Amino acid sequence: MFRWLGGDQHRQQHAKAFVNVTEGLQRLYREKLLPVELEHDFHHFYSPAFTDADFSAKPMVLLLGQYSAGKSTFVRYMLGRDYPGLRIGPEPTTDKFVAVSHGTSDQVIPGNALVVDKSMPFTQLSHFGNAFLSRFEAARLPSQPLEGLTLIDTPGVLSGDKQRIKRGYEFDAIVKWFADRVDMVLMLFDVAKLDISDELRRVIHALKGNDHKIHIVLNKADQCKTPELMRVYGALMWNLGKVIDTPEVSRVYIGSFWDEKMTHDEQRALFESEENDMYTALAQLPRSAALRKLNDLIKRARLAKVHAYLIDHLRRKMPSMIGKDKAKKDMITNLTDIYRDIAKERGVALGDFPDPAMMREKLTPLDFKKFNKIDKRKMEELETMLSVDIPKLLQMIPNETEGLNAAELSQVGAQASPFAVMKIGGNTESTVYRNRWLVSPNPEDYRAEFMSLGPNSKGRVTGEKAKEKLVESKLPSKVLHKIWMLADIDQDSCLTLYEFAVAMHLIKMRLDGFDLPATLPENMLTPLNEDDMSASGSVSGGAAAPSSPSTL
Repeated sequence: MFRWLGGDQHRQQHAKAFVNVTEGLQRLYREKLLPVELEHDFHHFYSPAFTDADFSAKPMVLLLGQYSAGKSTFVRYMLGRDYPGLRIGPEPTTDKFVAVSHGTSDQVIPGNALVVDKSMPFTQLSHFGNAFLSRFEAARLPSQPLEGLTLIDTPGVLSGDKQRIKRGYEFDAIVKWFADRVDMVLMLFDVAKLDISDELRRVIHALKGNDHKIHIVLNKADQCKTPELMRVYGALMWNLGKVIDTPEVSRVYIGSFWDEKMTHDEQRALFESEENDMYTALAQLPRSAALRKLNDLIKRARLAKVHAYLIDHLRRKMPSMIGKDKAKKDMITNLTDIYRDIAKERGVALGDFPDPAMMREKLTPLDFKKFNKIDKRKMEELETMLSVDIPKLLQMIPNETEGLNAAELSQVGAQASPFAVMKIGGNTESTVYRNRWLVSPNPEDYRAEFMSLGPNSKGRVTGEKAKEKLVESKLPSKVLHKIWMLADIDQDSCLTLYEFAVAMHLIKMRLDGFDLPATLPENMLTPLNEDDMSASGSVSGGAAAPSSPSTL
């Protein structure tokens, strides 16, 4: 008993010993999850084992789409130049998987050399053999965006008669391998090619389980006028709805991701907003990578746990002598019922179990009697990882991400312009123009309106009289209440001329589409000319509990 208590204390101390999140993820996988995977042949059923580089690598973005959808052009547009070996054309030109990463000089590394480099997260691709490795390479080049991201360019998905061409390697399986490890999947569609070919359908099916990473890009949208673009968007959503089996609507970015002159620019504002959204998501990937990797580890651990229970159940239910083949066939046929039994018996979520069709295919040639039984110690370690270690790593993430910089993309940056803005911290396309409103208004512009309200002998207008003027804006009472609380600087439930000018200025600001500030900037607390404040009543100490006309 005391030994068990000591072991529990040791596990808690062990969880605190992580240097950083990356090192913690590597250790947890090696010491607690990988043993369970090896014990029950997890890698035969799902994906190969993770390596240390999978946890330490920069965020990766996988680009998919039919040929001539603009994948390679998109990469060139992001980088501002061609990467080594890039070829662009209307027919399938990128016939390789290319990992575009940062380097001190231009360099192309062949696939066979790339998979033996343990500092890169590609060593497990060696399992796909020379047929694939001859179609895989890394292109390195000096580039600011690549200091924070790695881009995976891919061969175009084939359609029509081209689908009969044999690639010589398992394209769908390789797409799945990358999808399990990347931070984002960008699936590009050309406005003129919206059909979902058989190969594209298989590729989308291979992405199952990584649906949250998928971002759809409707490219070359400037080729359509507004009515055509609406029809194209509707057709794309209709086609995707038939192959992406999720109740949520996929996020679609609409734009033209190249540096060519626009054919139709009537939707320029829409394109700018969509591009800002997408480039902001890309730029923020370095800050969210640790959380994504932690989430993937949790998902894999939950799958490994139910897989171990399933394998153990199948082994225990096999007869020792007669009727093995029939028992095996019955269990494979009734796999969904077995899932429910295990979920009830072990207290695990039914949603954690793998696809029954895939499992039936994988289980058919195997001998269930050769399966290993549950190792209680290893399963306890896995439970400790999920319940103790992972929460501690989760607490470390905010401190680590606070010091990380966003990827430096030329399309957006920390400094907003009239054409692009990083949409974080509440910033939008209008943010760049907002500062022109956050200045002291000229009280003389509003003196006539102020005097028409009949200020008292102290040069103040009561809330009741001010309300009659403010409601003419037709803004909601909650908005007017906020404006009043900002404008009533001395908090006396009345408005001086300058305070009235501030209120009217903020009303115009909101009517122009800009969000009100949370607090009044210091430069707006007093007018540019101090005489304007004294002429309209002195600013003195106000009431402790101010009220607005909206609450009277």
